[in-house]
Amino acid sequence: MAPHLLGMVVEGPGDARTVPGLVDRVLVGALPDLEGKLRQARTYCGIEPDASFVMWSAVNQYPVPRRHGHFGGRPALEDARTAVLALRCFVARDPQPRAVVLVRDSDGKEAERRQGLEQARGDFAWPFEVVLGIAHPMRECWVLAGFVPSTRQEAASLADLRKELGFDPTVRSHELDASSRTAKRSPKRVLGRLTGDEDGREARCWTEPALDHLGERGQDNGLAAFLGEVEARLVPALSESAPSRRRPA
Repeated sequence: MAPHLLGMVVEGPGDARTVPGLVDRVLVGALPDLEGKLRQARTYCGIEPDASFVMWSAVNQYPVPRRHGHFGGRPALEDARTAVLALRCFVARDPQPRAVVLVRDSDGKEAERRQGLEQARGDFAWPFEVVLGIAHPMRECWVLAGFVPSTRQEAASLADLRKELGFDPTVRSHELDASSRTAKRSPKRVLGRLTGDEDGREARCWTEPALDHLGERGQDNGLAAFLGEVEARLVPALSESAPSRRRPA
């Protein structure tokens, strides 16, 4: 049997590493038979046949009908129309995915962007499951939630940051902001200080801690909600007993 296709719309390559890693953790945790068999069970895809994801900034280039007008009598909120466009692209894709994962940075507009993505999800009886995630204020905060010092140097770096910021950025990552990388509270700067900007060290932040740890520290940055979405919507879609279409809203 061919692996299930999982469409993925994210901000960029960094998210395209983090998001699948988190999804896979939840899938294996809920479906233990997938341990060691993920490559046979799922493949991440973009809109193009050879792509593993598509960036939000690229969605508007595809020639599918644009979404106009209101959503259920309400004006379109942040990202609603772009999200509908992305989902229409995956409807037109051959083969279609089993599910589409939409993950967006909040950039300080957490409620508006979540509501906009929810408008898009509820706009049509999509032929696949739609999983939503809002990283508040950005993807790096999800990674910080999983950072646990493993060396004296890392522990010292975290202690220095706690003094500098006035709080622990791995516990209260949502209090960082999405300004320039050089800003004191920049999630990118803080994460770079802790991981040395090493992709491998970043990956350990979402592969090593227990899911309960990630969920606890991700209550306010959107990570816990995303893990819940994956468990509630994607796990049934990939299990053998799941129906081929999404459940009614």
